[in-house]
Amino acid sequence: MKRVTTYVTSLLLAAVLSISSIVTAHAQTTWYPGKGAELGTYFVYTIRDLEYESGRELEVAIWLGSRDDQGNWIADVSINDAGAVSNGKMVLSSINMQPQSAEPSVSKYRAIIQRTLAWLGDFANSSDPKPLAPSAWGRLAITGGVPVGVGAPVALQVTNEQVTAANTTWNTTIVGFRYAKDSKIWVAENFPLPIKAEVYAFRTEEPIPLQYSFELKRFGRSDKPIELTPGVVEIPKPPLEKFGSTGNVYVLLYWGPQTIMPGQDVQIAAQLYDAGKRPLKETERYTIEIFDGDKSILKQELSNNLQPVTVRFESEGVKKVVVSYIVPFRTGEGETHLIDRTEFNIVVVPEFPVAIMAIVASIMAVMIAVTRGRLGSILNRQF
Repeated sequence: MKRVTTYVTSLLLAAVLSISSIVTAHAQTTWYPGKGAELGTYFVYTIRDLEYESGRELEVAIWLGSRDDQGNWIADVSINDAGAVSNGKMVLSSINMQPQSAEPSVSKYRAIIQRTLAWLGDFANSSDPKPLAPSAWGRLAITGGVPVGVGAPVALQVTNEQVTAANTTWNTTIVGFRYAKDSKIWVAENFPLPIKAEVYAFRTEEPIPLQYSFELKRFGRSDKPIELTPGVVEIPKPPLEKFGSTGNVYVLLYWGPQTIMPGQDVQIAAQLYDAGKRPLKETERYTIEIFDGDKSILKQELSNNLQPVTVRFESEGVKKVVVSYIVPFRTGEGETHLIDRTEFNIVVVPEFPVAIMAIVASIMAVMIAVTRGRLGSILNRQF
């Protein structure tokens, strides 16, 4: 009888230990944005967001420098946008790392970080961490209830994958969903932000563009903020071409003269195509709006027949041209309309100062005189 009791006790103890290990394993394999974050940690990512400049690449550095009274992170953010660097502070939620506020210098990038790096904070947070095992984390309302999670959709057979980023090999779990294509976000158990992502636009007609993508490039600890190095700001040449914010419209932007200077009349025109780069009808209407800084200086509705508008910029620098087109869009609740915005940057260059022009003219005169002298010497020798 004693042996039986001992045997039963051993079985019960084994069962308790097994359950305990399962519970412990479960607790260790949950994740939410911000898990494992520490003061002095920094992250550097490259990000492309279709809603910002039609997916132009940004380099983004985030340094967790301090915390406020509510425990939110006071982050120093540095962003390289086509060679121009902006530095400032953002307040990131202690619950899910989503930006709560930002200084004016970096405020326009707040929404980009929220809908890319911190997007999973809509489904997982420190009060409700989600398991890194097959499970639904939530649903996408815009698509009529498509599940988001690990192993969701069923088409994503692989839920764990080794990936290389920032010169490191990571054991990651894929959090995904499927609308028309499989979208994937790779997370590592104790890393505060996702390692990389490839998320596609909510559309069914090919080609389906990436709504956003990002990848970790560097990370570590630092005693001071990470400030990115500015690059050369490239002066664009026409035509510029981009997909719009919904991925349904492709736009070519033309202007002349090619080199734009202050106080000069410039003609700007656009041509619109569908996602397959087939021209839309000439009778289709779109709106072109031109900004000088934050001020709109021209807004006009046009036909899709390369009809130009004329504008004059009074100062040098980067100017913005926005082409807007109304796109019909089907959801689970019926048809609605979206505004597809395609944003372009053009650059107004400074005029050559009179002094520089005089120097150039003097150099050209000397070169012509020297060339004529050499040519005369050569001719004299030959004849």
